[in-house]
Amino acid sequence: MTPEQHQDLLNALEQPLNDQALSWVATQNSLTTAQFAQGSRFQQAQQATLHWLNDKSNIPWVTHYRESLYNFWQDEEHPRGIWRRTNAVSYQSAEPEWETVLDLDQLNQQENSHWSFHGAQPLYPDYARALIYLSSGGDACEIREFDLVSKTFINDGFFLPVSKSRVSWVDENTLLLSLDAGGETLTSSGYPRCVRRWQRGTSPESAPLIYAGEVNDLSVSAWRIHTPGYEKELVYRGIDFYRHQTWLLKDQGQLEHIAIPDDATAGFFKEWLLVTLTSRWQIADEVYPAGALLAINLDDFQQGKRHFTPLFTPDAHTTLNSYSATRDYLLIDKIRDVVETVSVLTWAEGEWQTVEEISLNDATNVFAHALDNESNRYALISHGFLQPRRLSWGDFDRQTRVEVKQDPASFDATNFAVTQHFALSLDGTPVPYFQVSAKNLTLSGDHPTLLNGYGGFEVSLTPSYLGAKGATWLQKGGVYVVANIRGGGEYGPQWHQAALKEHRHRAYEDFAAVAADLVARNVTCPARLAARGGSNGGLLIGNMLTDYPAYFGALVCEVPLLDMANYHRWLAGASWIAEYGDPDKPEEWQWLKNYSPFDKVQADKTYPPTLFTTGTRDDRVSPAHARKMVARMQQQGHQQVWLYEETEAGHGNAPEKGQIAFKMALVEEFLWQMLMGN
Repeated sequence: MTPEQHQDLLNALEQPLNDQALSWVATQNSLTTAQFAQGSRFQQAQQATLHWLNDKSNIPWVTHYRESLYNFWQDEEHPRGIWRRTNAVSYQSAEPEWETVLDLDQLNQQENSHWSFHGAQPLYPDYARALIYLSSGGDACEIREFDLVSKTFINDGFFLPVSKSRVSWVDENTLLLSLDAGGETLTSSGYPRCVRRWQRGTSPESAPLIYAGEVNDLSVSAWRIHTPGYEKELVYRGIDFYRHQTWLLKDQGQLEHIAIPDDATAGFFKEWLLVTLTSRWQIADEVYPAGALLAINLDDFQQGKRHFTPLFTPDAHTTLNSYSATRDYLLIDKIRDVVETVSVLTWAEGEWQTVEEISLNDATNVFAHALDNESNRYALISHGFLQPRRLSWGDFDRQTRVEVKQDPASFDATNFAVTQHFALSLDGTPVPYFQVSAKNLTLSGDHPTLLNGYGGFEVSLTPSYLGAKGATWLQKGGVYVVANIRGGGEYGPQWHQAALKEHRHRAYEDFAAVAADLVARNVTCPARLAARGGSNGGLLIGNMLTDYPAYFGALVCEVPLLDMANYHRWLAGASWIAEYGDPDKPEEWQWLKNYSPFDKVQADKTYPPTLFTTGTRDDRVSPAHARKMVARMQQQGHQQVWLYEETEAGHGNAPEKGQIAFKMALVEEFLWQMLMGN
């Protein structure tokens, strides 16, 4: 292929549905599946994974809408899934009685379509109708109004074609609408720029404008809080990924700004304003640290008062993860040394009081969330690398908590253990990582080891049940590792900010330090060590490929960012400039080019075998990244580089569990072949 032809191909690959690009993808998929989707080991892994995904004894996770509990379920009989409901008494039985509300496979057959269910918004307080989100593969959805009594779509009801529009119920005849109508209605990131009040029977384009953001904003949205006695409407302006502003929308249409720092987040609990800080905030003589959660009466704050009560203050080991509220209690989910714990708070006798602290041993997470905001019922969920998920229901009024459901174990975990270790990064920072392996692992330096990482957007990688990987990886002699590198949120905002923009290299140095530590501890050796990451984690893997090739025997790079000169031009890419930097600014391109794998890969270097995966319908991170990287590496003469592109997948998994199991087994077969040579 001549340089001109190669450039023509790269240009075509930037267009997700270009005919030349799809033909090239089909060829790449054929080569990859011929190599890694054959043989008994692949078939066993595929069957084990599919059994785990389709196991009818898995917990059917539900959302509570008063007496009805709704669940979305997929299995071999319902590949695209059914949205169904039951009641609390039936749900707690071994065999709940389910009523199907919407059958996606039946809908697709009727409409000759390929819809996937992307959620629903039932209308408070009666929950007699809902807005249904249907996706054809990516984040963009068609929105239809649905009657939950007759279980049919409402003719002439609220409807929006496939787009990134979002809506929120005000009442039966009114929606707050963030409209994606293309062109000037969108920000440079491809999200809605304007909020409107949409009345039934009118066109969305003619709905009265409430607020318009700037073209270079990330997004604008609005929603209504229906908490009885504390109802309010809010308008949100995302300036970028980490800066935002929130307004109260008053009855006369005025916007009343909630004047907290732009990098802080506003939340609401009854009469309280809750403020989550990302950076240090000084008010008069008071200084509140980054990562703190503060409370103040909302009316007092809007009148100029600033006497906050700290509900959570971080320390060297503990950071805030999230929170939710029952009628009278706040459930604060924290991360302590990369394991989740829970604090329960309430306002009583004129002060905030801690009611309970909940934590578990053996690197087991515990997480809590409210079941609704009209009662004091809550769900408590626990799980770890070796512990399947357990669901308990509690009620603060009755002071009860009972286990309701438990996922089945997909492998015998008796002979395995979880240990936490720390590697020293290049600048001396201790970087934690979890190792899951045999209890009496012989430190022989030759165990096949899979190292996972992410390191961005303040996302924390806490312990999560391994599921089928326990059978297909651990029980076959593999070691499983999760690195908690900077850029993530494991130790709060500072841990994230330490690897932002020009400091991105620290995340990669951290990951490389963990890889080196595994070798130094004689767990494995470079030839038996693989690394895997997706999305921002795919960018991480791309930099392992170009900067640390001698550290690894194989790499799996999934739905990645790789072309950092152009990432901001494709799909939602501009929304991540606050994380990475702007390549159109020469001073920022100076650091961006240092971690742009597409620009760094060279013909005269030796790289470990690498499998790139992506989705044709990914409308968040363009499949162009993975496609172009594979094409460039192949043009340069690198032989052990493969692409698998799932044609129906968006940025997450494929829409059907059979497709998910196929891809998971393909990846594992690639790893076994590359690490073990067979």
